[in-house]
Amino acid sequence: MATSISTAFYDALFDVTNMDASMNILEETTLANVRQVLNDPEQLSKHIPPLPIILLELIETLKDPNANFLDFIKIIEKDPSLSLTVLKIANSAKYSRSDTGIQSLQKAVGVLGTVGVANIATTVLMKSLMPQSPIYFKKFGRQIWEHSLQCAFLCQTLAVKHEQNEFDAHFLGLIHDVGKIIIFGALCNALSNVLPGELPGSLAFKQLMSEMSLDISYSIVKEWNLPNVYCDALLAQSLGKSTPLSSVLFKANVISEIYILSKKNKITENQIETVLAKIKVDKSIWLNFLENADDFNLNS
Repeated sequence: MATSISTAFYDALFDVTNMDASMNILEETTLANVRQVLNDPEQLSKHIPPLPIILLELIETLKDPNANFLDFIKIIEKDPSLSLTVLKIANSAKYSRSDTGIQSLQKAVGVLGTVGVANIATTVLMKSLMPQSPIYFKKFGRQIWEHSLQCAFLCQTLAVKHEQNEFDAHFLGLIHDVGKIIIFGALCNALSNVLPGELPGSLAFKQLMSEMSLDISYSIVKEWNLPNVYCDALLAQSLGKSTPLSSVLFKANVISEIYILSKKNKITENQIETVLAKIKVDKSIWLNFLENADDFNLNS
């Protein structure tokens, strides 16, 4: 079961469950592409999408004890498209708590709080970094982003229980899988150069990709010069160590992965309860996540 959980994302991504340890040509090509990028700092930098400046400004403002909500709003208002999108999402059924609707960013902050609006804004900005390949995004990219949304929600929920900063936890959940963007690109390149119909799915490939994804994410976050709180959590996760925030991310990942297994009927209720008990997560967290799971289904 531990192996199934650790590779569940790739089982869902490729819709292939193969316990064979050997890799096919597609897998070997993808792995070679990823290693080539990782071993060349210049090439890695070229593959890392630039972080929107406005996102860095939002994070800096949230971290500034002397800043107020008006400073935060002014930054979002610099981008009219972002402002409109934030208001649209704030008025959706998921967020809206006002009968009259939210007409301004000031009111959005008043209703949702600075962290609530910040979570919406950073989610919109991070989504813009996802690859939009018309051929492969529907099959691969959507599930990468869906998993990130799930982890962001779960990280924020768990942060309350672990007395961690809610915004930091939510944002960490969003960015922890950015390494898969590079893996995704390498996979797309490999798919264009091998026989059609061949898909990755061997156990060896999935385990390697799971391990390498975190290392790549850490490298990207360092390249983006994000605050150490995110770098430290990703590094701890990659090294198998535990910090309060990395523990939140670890648990969020496991919950998201058992959800993937449950959707494919590959895990029983008893097994779910056993996993939750092992990672010390109350079942109420799981049930709350299930109530909100449809919000992350991008295929509906």
